[in-house]
Amino acid sequence: MHLAQQTILVVMMVVFSSTLVMGAGLVLALRASDAGRLWASGHVVASGAGLVVALGASAGTGSIQVAALGAGGYLVGRLMIYRGVRVYYGLPDHRLLLRGIGLITVVLLALASGLADGPLLVHGVAYGMLAMLSFSTIVTMLRSRRGRTSIGGPLVLASHLVLLGAQIAALSYGAAFKGLAITPFFLQTSASVWPLAPLVAVLLGLFGFSLMAMEQIIARNESGARLDALTGLLNRGALDVTAMGMVARWQRGGEPLSCLVIDVDHFKAVNDRHGHHAGDHVLREIATALDNSRRASDIAGRYGGEEFCILCPHTDEHQATALANRILRKVRLIELPAGEGAGCGHASVSIGVAQLRGGPAGREGLWRTLFAEADRALYAAKQRGRDQFVVGSSMVVEAAGTAAPQATADATDPADVPAFATTG
Repeated sequence: MHLAQQTILVVMMVVFSSTLVMGAGLVLALRASDAGRLWASGHVVASGAGLVVALGASAGTGSIQVAALGAGGYLVGRLMIYRGVRVYYGLPDHRLLLRGIGLITVVLLALASGLADGPLLVHGVAYGMLAMLSFSTIVTMLRSRRGRTSIGGPLVLASHLVLLGAQIAALSYGAAFKGLAITPFFLQTSASVWPLAPLVAVLLGLFGFSLMAMEQIIARNESGARLDALTGLLNRGALDVTAMGMVARWQRGGEPLSCLVIDVDHFKAVNDRHGHHAGDHVLREIATALDNSRRASDIAGRYGGEEFCILCPHTDEHQATALANRILRKVRLIELPAGEGAGCGHASVSIGVAQLRGGPAGREGLWRTLFAEADRALYAAKQRGRDQFVVGSSMVVEAAGTAAPQATADATDPADVPAFATTG
């Protein structure tokens, strides 16, 4: 099937106008995403440049200089899009390098347009650069795991594969027919319908990029709704939801589930003496110590204020004491802010450890029972001098009139750690 050249120009103007308007709207819609903002801005620049060239060719006023200028603008836009791809995948964006490449390419196109073989040179430089950008984008996305799992990723990959094929075909055609004038996305000497495929690919790519940016924004918002802004650990709401899921698994399989409730010792004194910024710094350091102490299967969260909680699935209370010991040792390495003329020492925490053994029917009731038992053990650790842990079952033994054994909280073998541990 063949189309008249004027029809292809009209289709080009429609497509570029559409992508220009959509890109302009997406600049605002995706402003919360650095990558999305670059993608949208790049499409605005590229679409504007392509529209100028198409309008000039349609009116019969196009020249090699206008074509070179349009090709340069289009390449600058595609470079912005490629930079957005790198930002999306957390790679160095090479801002200065890509800007330098864009500037050099525009200068080369401008110089080439004044030479005897100007049309062929402009054609070769423009399509050669576009082919390299498409290939680089494809390689970057294929090497990224997220590129294969994102909904919009396959659409962007498909669009760049089509664009790469079209650009290679254009280079081959230009090498065979010297003197060919440059016009984005189609060859003037060909009136077949295939040049419309890259135009469709541009729309497909813009849609795919938009999906990727929206996925990133949604994931960031969901993460923000689940994470504590200060420490980066789970917040109380997310911790409650996770805990009830673990309780449900305990109900089904009976695997042990333990909980550590952790409170920073003398935290109010830090805030009163040094201010809330210093207190926030201490909380972040302690949160890092907790995160580095836990196993991959353990879930850590900030329950509120200076209180933290760690859930330990498939773990009984004796095994959980090993984690409590690691936390105590790591927290003791955290230096508190210096006081007036003297240091204030190091941080410490008190920890209550409890294992889920039963309670009221229902997941929420069981979770509240587990947390309450660990919280009572934490209170006992505070009463007994802080900087230590207490196991909830030891309090039951004491209530029955049995003396609780004691040991230092620095025991390294959980099998050797008794139900109650303290530091001397």
